[in-house]
Formats: sequence, C-alpha cells, structure tokens
Amino acid sequence: MAEQRSASDRDRVIADSGWGIKPDDQPANTAEAGADARRSYRYDPAEPDVVRRLLLAQRRAFNMANRVRVERDRTLILDINADAFAVEGLSFGDENLVAVLDALGAAFNPQEVRGLTPDAAPREFALGRAWAWGAERSGG
Repeated sequence: MAEQRSASDRDRVIADSGWGIKPDDQPANTAEAGADARRSYRYDPAEPDVVRRLLLAQRRAFNMANRVRVERDRTLILDINADAFAVEGLSFGDENLVAVLDALGAAFNPQEVRGLTPDAAPREFALGRAWAWGAERSGG
C-alpha cells in the first residue's frame, strides 16, 4: 500500500535528478518546469499568506534559489542557472521583504533593510546563510 505524504513532508524528500541532489518537487531548470510555469509573481501585500504563496510559485518553476536582487519596483530571485523569478511590486520599504529574505536564507541586516526607501539603489544578497554552532543556546 502506498504511503500518503502531507504537503509539509513532501518538502523534506530529497531526490537525485541526474543534475545533483535537490528537493523532489523542483525542476532541474526552467525548461523542465514547462511552458505553464510562472516566471513572475504580482505581489499584493493584502493577499493572505503572500510570502508562502510567492515562494511556492518560485519553487515550482525554478531551481533552488542562489541569490536575491532587490530593485526599485521588484525583487528578483535568481537560481543557480541565473534564471530570474520576478516578484513585481515587492521592494524596499515593504515589511514582507524582510520575511521573504529571511525565508530564502539571505545574509542581511534586517534593521538596515527596513530603513531603506523604495528609491534606494539596487542591492543583491547571497543565499545560504549558515548558523554558528550553539547560536540557539547563546541567543545570538
């Protein structure tokens, strides 16, 4: 009998796509995602659970995120192949930007990002933040 997995369990399964190890629900590249995959997301801050929804849309169409570029009127989530997933309307000055950067694992200073205005110069953030051993015990 086939075992049923919940949506949260699915994210924990890892598969070898032939291009390396990756989560099993992500395409190896944008061509594998298909023509109906979304290349952008129209950000609406009033949408319920908006951060989760835009990250799911990115994950379905692109490889694992590698870096994020925040511009004046949009945020680009770039994968290892430099394919960009555009989040139109999300930029500096929006509180959800900090939540998106945090969920992606960006290395950034939240106070500095909150203090930037929408007309700030574009900035790029690397992803793959790592926590120091014991940080959860020291409060750091």
